[in-house]
Amino acid sequence: MGESVPAVPEWPGVAPPGRRDEWFENIAGLPAALQPLREEILANLVLLGQIPAPTGEESDRVRFLLDRFVECGLPEAGEDEAGNAVGLLPGETGQRTIVVVSHLDTIVPRTVDHNVTVQQDLITGPGVSDNSLGAAVVSMLPVCLQKLGIRLDSNVKLLGTVQSLERGNHAGLKFHMDHTTLPAQYAICVEGVPLGRLNFFSIGTIRGDITCDVRPEVSRSFGSENAVVVLNQIINRMLKIEVPTRPFTRISIGKIRAGLSYDVEPDHAELGFEVNSHDDTMIERVRQELEDIVSEMAARHAVDARLDCFFQRKAGGIPFSHPLVKQALMVMEQLDIEPDQGHSPSELSEFIARGIPALTLGITTGEKHRKKPDHVMIEPILRGVAQLIGVLLAIDKGNCDEP
Repeated sequence: MGESVPAVPEWPGVAPPGRRDEWFENIAGLPAALQPLREEILANLVLLGQIPAPTGEESDRVRFLLDRFVECGLPEAGEDEAGNAVGLLPGETGQRTIVVVSHLDTIVPRTVDHNVTVQQDLITGPGVSDNSLGAAVVSMLPVCLQKLGIRLDSNVKLLGTVQSLERGNHAGLKFHMDHTTLPAQYAICVEGVPLGRLNFFSIGTIRGDITCDVRPEVSRSFGSENAVVVLNQIINRMLKIEVPTRPFTRISIGKIRAGLSYDVEPDHAELGFEVNSHDDTMIERVRQELEDIVSEMAARHAVDARLDCFFQRKAGGIPFSHPLVKQALMVMEQLDIEPDQGHSPSELSEFIARGIPALTLGITTGEKHRKKPDHVMIEPILRGVAQLIGVLLAIDKGNCDEP
């Protein structure tokens, strides 16, 4: 799709456009003003949550977002060549462009029942907090601005990205940012939970798999006939890698898979790991040590052992003193939202890598689960949406520009 900025559309069926300054001075009143849209936001969350979208299979969710963009009158909406859902809300002047992004994929397999349950105070379902709610809010943002009568001077580019999680490694967003003809000056990443999430710094990270396959020929080395035994020795060596407390560095072993039966020695085993650090130099040092360990174990035990680092992001971000952070904190204070300044992974790292000031915001309280469906609380959602709009207004007014 092209990215030329068309004329500002006439919003159908809404109140006359208001002054953004009026809403910026009354951010605390935004949740009440958004109350008439509550049921529509929840309906979009339920509909999205019931669409399976494992990484690489997000096309149905892409179509859902694009349908919403068209329904609310966006003059330009479509898929880019990577399959991302892209909608453009042109600003009055278009002197800057703000990207609002949410990933569409989840870690939930298509085979899992995607039924979503709405209770009095919460919504439960696979992936509703990561990231069906974030995507639902992005799909509803034009409608929310219409309802409030807000016209921004800035262009707002709405993105529902594909192939973000696991081995996707933000492939959809990377493609879009590398090929866009309408570059961003600011970005906001929208996640379902938790409300108060305020990420402006990306911790350095690599994720990878170590696989061990026993060769068919007989070896004299003990353990070479059992992939688990060899993998266990690799783990022992990993746990002996010295990591400093400053800069913060951590090696996490997150998953192990091996074996078919109690009485059959496994010929294949694999583990998944993650390394985090505030220092990219430490990340590289640990990665090199892991390569040496895997190569040594492969030679010593006559097995095929391989290290595959499929995900990497560099440490960095904007400082706490940046006006974007300060304005976001001010918005949260007006909405009685307690900020949580952590380093949880999101699309934030891709904007940081390109020097674009960006934040990640959460919409409501809730919980991500791995063994049972996620849930999100209903009551705080409008405050979370108001928070997003408040930060958009601050950026649009120029309050987030560095002097």
